[in-house]
Amino acid sequence: MLKCGACETVITPKLGLPIPGYFEVRPATDILDDLYAKAVVFDNGKKICGFLVVDMLHITANLCNQIREKFRNTLMIDADGIMIAATHSHTSFAVEYNDEFSSVDEQWLAVMATKAADALIMAYRRRVPCQFGFARTEEHEIAFNRRYFMKDGTVRTWPGIGNPDAVRPAAGVDPELDVIRVDDLDGKPIAVITNFANHLDLIGGTKYSADYPGVLSKELKKRLDCDSVVSLFLNGCCGDVTHIDYTGKHKFDDKHYIKCGKILADDVMSVYDGIEMTRDADIDYIFDTKYIDRRQVSEDDYLENKEALLRYERDKKAAKAASAESADGYENPATGDGMAMSYVKCTVALFEHPLPHELVYLQGVKLGDIYFAGMPGEMFAELGLDLKARSPFDKTVCVELANGCFGYIATKKAFAEGGYEVSLDRYVNMSEDAGDIINDV
Repeated sequence: MLKCGACETVITPKLGLPIPGYFEVRPATDILDDLYAKAVVFDNGKKICGFLVVDMLHITANLCNQIREKFRNTLMIDADGIMIAATHSHTSFAVEYNDEFSSVDEQWLAVMATKAADALIMAYRRRVPCQFGFARTEEHEIAFNRRYFMKDGTVRTWPGIGNPDAVRPAAGVDPELDVIRVDDLDGKPIAVITNFANHLDLIGGTKYSADYPGVLSKELKKRLDCDSVVSLFLNGCCGDVTHIDYTGKHKFDDKHYIKCGKILADDVMSVYDGIEMTRDADIDYIFDTKYIDRRQVSEDDYLENKEALLRYERDKKAAKAASAESADGYENPATGDGMAMSYVKCTVALFEHPLPHELVYLQGVKLGDIYFAGMPGEMFAELGLDLKARSPFDKTVCVELANGCFGYIATKKAFAEGGYEVSLDRYVNMSEDAGDIINDV
């Protein structure tokens, strides 16, 4: 008989930690809503599979391995069927150093990893006989491609709302919303697992928040009249997808994350009652590793950027000396050097400290006739659509930022088009073949 358990633990850190992203320092000043680690574990008596999702920008492969190791050592069971992913909240905290704006609190990361592993362990220990089912619907009003062909033939990321030079989106989005309903045998909700592809970047500012999946969770608890139900959100392939409609047709404001969360809750509830439930399921999984090449900086690019960095540092030193002679004797703290200088620094660092390839963790989890594909990066929407089209399973669920993060994983054609997501820096450096390699597992 199939069993399931679910648990959620708060992982909101102390104030003051830098919120990553935006090429500027953003120390957290408040809590808009809590961040969580959420776990759902299935057991059919033969194998165990499950999901752990953290409300973070991303999670490293090293942290995933630490969490699985604690789960394995505590319960003395195999953990290769546990998929670990991040929601991609841009109002969370940094897990690794990608630029000068994202310092890491190692002590807090250790605490977070423990809390996340505890959520998994408690989910396993809370498992009860269950029933589950799957439904799929579509949502077309809240996710849009952010790369546009311009009149001059180039492709620009974030072209500007209503820009007359923006011709059309460079690609599409994946509108599918997958819903996995899990109840106990009396019909009480245990968990609702949802999968939708859209960036979690609707809030900005300096307050911790789980973004629209946090609103979705609150709405589902309310609408199902069950505070204990765990709403676990798996983000789909949204590396080139945003909430902003650059045609200007769909408006948004600073409360847009609430609107999006409620729209997704409406979509979930529109199919929820009609889901056909089953009490049995085969469980299977694959867990593999591959080395994927990284792109390298050319010597010409290195020399050009090295000179730019030296010139910048000379100018900054001169400006600091002048500031020291100011009337009040105080120097205003720098808030970062912006996007352009960040790329200069990363280019120099990549050349001086080369890494030829990355060890990438790839995973697939099968629950009954549902197949979950774990993909370790910010995957372009077309890669997810391609995987679904080629998959032998009709119910294929693509999960990005699973088991690590290796930056943006773009389509091959995107590299020829250009744009932010295919730039070469500390975060974005995987080979042009990375998407195909991941999809072929």
